[in-house]
This record gives sequence, C-alpha cells and structure tokens, in this order.
Amino acid sequence: MVDVWLPYGETEVCARIPTENLQDIIEINDRAGVENPVDEIQRSIKNPIDSKTLAEIVKPGDKVALALSVPDTHLSKLIVSIVIGEITQSGLKSDDLNVILTRDPFNPKSAELATHVGSELAALGVNVTIHDSTSQNTYVADTESGIKVHLNKIFTESKVRVAAGIVEPNPYTMYSWSGYGVALGLSDVKTLEGILAPTLSIEDPAELTCKNIIDISRVAGVDFSINIIANMKRKIVGSCAGNLEKTFYESIKIADVLYKVSIEKRPDIVLASPGGSPYDANLFSALKCLDNALKIVKRNGVIILVAECLEGYGLPELHEVISRFKDDLSSLERSLRKKFSVGGFVAYRFLRAFRKASILMVSALPDYYVSEIPELKIFRTANEAVKFALEKSGRKSRISAIPHGNFIIPEMKETEITFKEK
Repeated sequence: MVDVWLPYGETEVCARIPTENLQDIIEINDRAGVENPVDEIQRSIKNPIDSKTLAEIVKPGDKVALALSVPDTHLSKLIVSIVIGEITQSGLKSDDLNVILTRDPFNPKSAELATHVGSELAALGVNVTIHDSTSQNTYVADTESGIKVHLNKIFTESKVRVAAGIVEPNPYTMYSWSGYGVALGLSDVKTLEGILAPTLSIEDPAELTCKNIIDISRVAGVDFSINIIANMKRKIVGSCAGNLEKTFYESIKIADVLYKVSIEKRPDIVLASPGGSPYDANLFSALKCLDNALKIVKRNGVIILVAECLEGYGLPELHEVISRFKDDLSSLERSLRKKFSVGGFVAYRFLRAFRKASILMVSALPDYYVSEIPELKIFRTANEAVKFALEKSGRKSRISAIPHGNFIIPEMKETEITFKEK
C-alpha cells in the first residue's frame, strides 16, 4: 500500500492505494519566491518588454487608470505604490490614478476580496473603484471574431490604461493574468458570454478562451501591462512588464515551469484535490479541479474529487441551475444561449462531465445536495471512495493522484498546446 496525502480544507486526508494500482502522483514544480519582491517588480517596470517605461508613457495632465487583478492586499499595495512612484516622475499626483479593482467571475468571493483590498488602497491617496458588471460599462468595439466588447467606462476613457495581475492557472482560460482581468474582470455579461459561450461544448476551452481574452485586451488599448508570476503560496517568483501580449508570452514561460505537467498515459482513475482551503471551500471553486481531472482521465473512467466544500455550492446560481436542469444538458444549453451566466456555464461543464466519467466526491457536502445530482456519489473517507472506484473500474485499474488539482496545467504528450507570439 502507498499512503497518498491530499489537502482537504485546513487539513489533509490519507488515501491508501495498492502499490500495483498507483500509476503516479502528479505534482506541480514548486519554486521558492524571490528574496526581494519589490526589487523584482521594479526591475520589470524599469526594463519593460517592447515598450517605453511607464514614466515615459505618462505625460503631465494625464489621467491614469490601473485595472488591478490582485486579490492579495499586501501585493496590491506594493504594486500601486510602485505605479504611483512611476507616474509622479511625470508630475502627476496619487489622486491622478484611478485604481479599478476587477471582478473575477470564477471566484465567488471576488467582491468581498475587492472590498477589503479597496479599503486598504484608499490610504495611498488614489481613487478606488470596484468594477460593477451591471453598470459603468461602455461599448468599445467588436473583436475580429465578432465579440462585442463592453468595458469599464473609467478605464476606457482614461488617457493611460495600465493592467496588472497575478499569473496563475485557470482551467477555463489556461491562465489568469493582467489581460484576463481586463477582458473578464472589467466587462459586462454580454462580453463574458461572447468569451465563454462558444466553449460550452469544447472538451478543453482554454485555448479558445485565451485567444478571446487576448483579442479583447488588444481592443481595450492597454498601454502598459504588469504580470506577477507567483507560486502556489502566492510568493513572487518573477515579474514581466511592458507590451501587453509580449509580457503575457514571457510570463507564461515562467509559469509553465511551475504548473505545466506532461501526462504520458491516461489513468483509469483520477484522485484529485483542488489543494485544500480556500480552493475547496465550495463546489464552485472545487470544480476547477474537476475540469483538470477530465483532461487526464480515460473516457468512462472514474474521478474522485476530494473537496471539503463547507460552504456548499458557493454560488447560489450554481445551485439553482443544477436543481432546475439536473442532467438535461440540451435544455440548459438553450437557456444559456438566451440568458448567459457564469454560474450556468460552470454548471453546464459540471453536468457534462458525467458523460465522460463517473464522478465521486470525498466531501462534507450535505446529503440533500447529492439528491439533486443523482449520478454523483459522496463518500466521507478517501479510502471508501478508492475502494468503490476500483470495484467499478476493475482491480487492475491504474490511479493518478493529484494533490493540487486547481494549480496544474495538464497536457497529454500527444496533444501539447503551446501559445506562440504573432
């Protein structure tokens, strides 16, 4: 037997897997953070990629907008302080900077985090706004693929537009980054629909979604981009700044070393944890891990999602959609074509997963939630779930374990995706 420990809420659970069944343990390639994060960020801003420095871009009298997609208070204050230092070189003051806190549609606590970050940033003398997707938006243009782009009015009407974000994995978009914050975090529901709706039935939506994000960021006219690459513990390992697209490609080169994992052979069973709290606090957040597991497991295989989910569904809309449509994907898709929502998008991908694999969970989700998803089986211990999976899939089945499933970028060797600069 091999003891495999998986993060579960604030603790860990142990799954005892027969040695002959364990194919591999898929881990990220963690790296220590840099010794001086301030120096690293300043270095990137002072030496931008294919761009003038921010101090050279800004002119006296300009109004500057910063789209900030950094949920960490300390790091947000650090970035804003450095940006203030740059614009004051052109004679501007801190109150000439409008900091717009973006809203991550795939983080149900985004508004709560933004409120906390905003209260701290106000002490720096900048103007702080939290983006509201239902208002504050203006039409900018259509992308080449026909997406109608509506973005935050303060951002689009500013003379100088800066975007800053943390680069970290997201199964729906490959990575979150500064452009992600603009395209998804400063837009309205119709623009979100244009980005996500075409990927509803795609096995892996990341490549198309990422392309749409780049197209929208290009339309938005971002003048200067700052991408902070962090490890799983949010310690800074690198920073890239300058031209929006060039900084994206350079930053994911660093991020790929941390998070990209190459899968040689599909397992019969995937045993995966999102990575513990806060990534498994609710089902909405934990489903990122499920999406990654689906990219790895054999068709008609078994996925065991180890996620505590003390907060239940995490997003009322996710619960409502699942309760209403259950396994009726056709009706759900028609409904989303009429009225799109991110909660509906995640629900669709969740319910669609049952067509590829059997889904088991080790979770604290109440039993009445399970009754709304007849195909989902809940277990209270990982060992019970592993035993059931082996009985269902066969005693010779091979198992891959993933301790930090929200953080991996999984790729089968025969279908590796590489983003190339135009």
